[in-house]
Amino acid sequence: MTRLLLISDIHGNVESLKAVIESAPTYDEVLVLGDLVDYGPDPDAVIDIIKELGGKVVEGNHDHAVVKGVDCRAGPSLHDASVYTRKEITDKKLSRTDLRWLASLPDHVRMDLGSQTALAVHATPKDRLFKYLQPWLPEEEFKEYVGEEAPSLILVGHTHRRFLRPTSFGKVVINPGSVGQPRDGDWRASYAVLTDEGSVEFFRVKYDVETTIRKLKESVRSDEVFLKLANILRSGR
Repeated sequence: MTRLLLISDIHGNVESLKAVIESAPTYDEVLVLGDLVDYGPDPDAVIDIIKELGGKVVEGNHDHAVVKGVDCRAGPSLHDASVYTRKEITDKKLSRTDLRWLASLPDHVRMDLGSQTALAVHATPKDRLFKYLQPWLPEEEFKEYVGEEAPSLILVGHTHRRFLRPTSFGKVVINPGSVGQPRDGDWRASYAVLTDEGSVEFFRVKYDVETTIRKLKESVRSDEVFLKLANILRSGR
């Protein structure tokens, strides 16, 4: 039985990433569903660890924005924080090698898992970088952004909310939640393990969130941005 470690939305939070790796049960391969950078204080260290882990990585909207120098189209409540941390942290810390590696990431990956094929994207099969596939969307809207032509198993990130959703149109969508910045009311780092037999298990792990916040304080000079990010890290909201 092959076990796949699913992680997503690390966002420069190396403390939470280390906690996930240390706590994760046995796995055979890693799949990262995008957004290694922005919001957090250590995007360079996150990239180093993910490269060392090997496995597969898909591009997230924040990764795309850093490489292309374009807007990441984050939601309005956090758009200022994304722009600020990209300019003051991510752009300053990433090397040319880091940027070349981010630029090489595909916007989707297909994987054979036992008898089924999985499609891994950051956001949705129809809009691989930007659309938020929230777990509460009505079935018709869900179907519009997933598409009938997609494989039966779809792996996504982007929303920072973990979920498993079977659909009436024959697809199963899994989101492992966010490693570095959960927004579903639980501050602990979220991840999942998927097997080639079709089972999935979700996990949460505590990490040294105050160290992450202290590092942010050293880099973020805007009180408004700092307080917003610190509150999300502490509350998961």
